[in-house]
Amino acid sequence: MPTPGAYAERCLALDLGTSTVRLWTPATGTAITAPAVLARLEGDRFVAGQAALASPADGSSVTWPVRGGVVRDFFACVQMLRLLVADLGLPSDPTLRVLAGVPATATPRQRTMLVAAARQGVGGRVTAVEEPLAAALACRPDAADTDADLVVVDIGAGRTEIARIADGSVVAAHHVDETGLVDLIPAIADCVRRLHRPRGRRHRLLLTGGGAMTPGIAGQLAGLTGRSVTMPADPSLATLTGLRLLLTG
Repeated sequence: MPTPGAYAERCLALDLGTSTVRLWTPATGTAITAPAVLARLEGDRFVAGQAALASPADGSSVTWPVRGGVVRDFFACVQMLRLLVADLGLPSDPTLRVLAGVPATATPRQRTMLVAAARQGVGGRVTAVEEPLAAALACRPDAADTDADLVVVDIGAGRTEIARIADGSVVAAHHVDETGLVDLIPAIADCVRRLHRPRGRRHRLLLTGGGAMTPGIAGQLAGLTGRSVTMPADPSLATLTGLRLLLTG
C-alpha cells in the first residue's frame, strides 16, 4: 500500500460511494461532499450533485451511477466526476495524484472499472486503496495497541464490508447487502465471528461509514461479537481521511 505522505501537493482523495461522493484536495483543505447523482437535461446538458437533485422533474433523466460501492453506469459516473471536479476549479493535470477508495470485496473487474472511471472523470494517475484499510489508517486504532486483532465494519448505502486488518493490509473480507437494519446487524455479527480470531490478542471492532451512526448499533455488535467497539467522531469521513493521510502524511 502507499506510505503516508508519499504524494506531491497536487493530489486528490476520492471516496466514491453509492449515495455520496466525497473529495479532498490541498486547495480546498476540507472535505467536499455531494450526492452521487447525475441528471441529463434537455439539450444534452448534464448537472451533478445537488444541482442534479434540484433538476426539474419534467425533461430530465436522473441516474445514480454507483451501486453497492461499485460503478454500475460507467458513462454516467465519468460525467458526474468531471462536473464535480470542475466545480472545485481543479484544472486537468496528467501529473495529478489521485487515491480512490475501492471496496475490499470488489471483483478485479469492478476495481478496474472504478479506477478507469476515476481516471477519465478526474484525470491524472489513479491508485486504488481498499476502503477498510484507509478507514483504519484514519482512525489509527492500533497506534497504542499493536497486538490488537482489528476488524473494520464499513456500513455504507447498499453494501456493508467486514474486513480483518493485519500487518497493514486486508487479510480477509466479507460483505453483506443491506436488507433492512433488523437483518443487517445479525448478518454483520455472523461475518465478524467467521473471521479468524487470533488467540492472546485484544479483539477490536472499528465501525465506519454513514450507517455507523445508527443509534444502538455499536452496543448490539459489541454484545453479539464479544469485541470492544470504537468509531471515529465522523464515521462517514473515515475513508476519505485515510486517503488524505496517505497523500499528505
